[in-house]
Amino acid sequence: MTVVRPFAEQLLRSWGVKMAKTSELRAYTEVEFAGSDGEGKDRPDGLLYLSARKKKWAAVVEAKVGNEKIPEEQVQRYGKSVRGRVNAVVTISNQLAPLPSHVPYSVPKRLRNGVDFYHTSWASVLTEARLLLKDGDAKREMDPEQEYILEELALYMEHPSSGVQRFEQMNADWRTMVLGLRSGKQFPSSSIEVENTVGGWHQEVRDLCLILSLCIGERVKVRLPRKHQADPELRLRSDGDRLAGSWELRCALLVPNAASDIEIVVDLKSRTVSCAMKLFAPGHRKRASAKINWLLRQLGSVTRTEEVSVRVFWPGRAAPTQESLAAIRDSPRCLEHGREGLVPTSFEVLMIPRVLGKRFAGRRTFVEDLERLVERFYEEVGQNLRAWTPPPPPIDKSESRVGRPDEDQVRG
Repeated sequence: MTVVRPFAEQLLRSWGVKMAKTSELRAYTEVEFAGSDGEGKDRPDGLLYLSARKKKWAAVVEAKVGNEKIPEEQVQRYGKSVRGRVNAVVTISNQLAPLPSHVPYSVPKRLRNGVDFYHTSWASVLTEARLLLKDGDAKREMDPEQEYILEELALYMEHPSSGVQRFEQMNADWRTMVLGLRSGKQFPSSSIEVENTVGGWHQEVRDLCLILSLCIGERVKVRLPRKHQADPELRLRSDGDRLAGSWELRCALLVPNAASDIEIVVDLKSRTVSCAMKLFAPGHRKRASAKINWLLRQLGSVTRTEEVSVRVFWPGRAAPTQESLAAIRDSPRCLEHGREGLVPTSFEVLMIPRVLGKRFAGRRTFVEDLERLVERFYEEVGQNLRAWTPPPPPIDKSESRVGRPDEDQVRG
């Protein structure tokens, strides 16, 4: 971080710190707390110190690799020891968090007064390195030595012996829940199975963002309501209530410049997974067929037409209609059945693969199939969809001066 400035800027920005041009970043390892309640046994892995003309910022860093998790008690001791001396405690491990402020361990509110806590996964660090190496503007800021160092870091982290892991399987309770639902078993929102499954889902959602980010070379984020951004515990409870009530897991991925969010729904009871994007129908088209054809032209690269469906929303109380893309290509008017005289207000394009069967209940196979589906949906559908924008207003010819003689010519 002290050598490759663009890399440091990205990581610091994720921890709420802006690195000014005049800032200097220093890094230290194996630091000790002086006079920390006489214990002297805590030794964080590192210390980051950022200094500028008028502002200084410091953070202690604790890192784990492999399957090791961040010890809650250790982090809390750090929080007590550094209060008033540093600004933040930063932890890094293979545990994934939707936002750096959503740490995967409990921190009492009293410790958060005066000390910020952030968590970053090794997969996130690797993704940032790879994105910078793909970014032409960022590469222009780096000299050959800095680019070489960042490339070597990425290669090291990608090697199996580095201890860097992605989220590869759901929690141990996943199979129990899927099979239990099929046999009619109920899981209340307060059950450990629901809590662990929601926690596993949140990690998988973050991993989907990282995977898609690497695929497109842009940073993909999870769309969270403000109340969930501010309170990760509320997000856990809300998603737990949904899972216990409707047996669904949901998320929305925000892709830069995409027509809309990618909405993902996992239905544990029917064992289905769907990806979808919504579009407003073009306002300047007056007929239903013209609006439907406008959408069909954007779906020309879809190959598995039986797995892709289009849902049409109509004005008033008219219920939506839905057909497979294969059926629509054969007969575009099939979506208008019973809706003659109406024009669509919006569309939803869905990709729902055939029932996953036994693979859905597998901790690892579920993750594999989901990640493959999201990539395929974006490649065949998402990157090709364009949101409708109103055309620019035309010239009112009755008011236009084009073609009229100049006043001087008339007087002459």
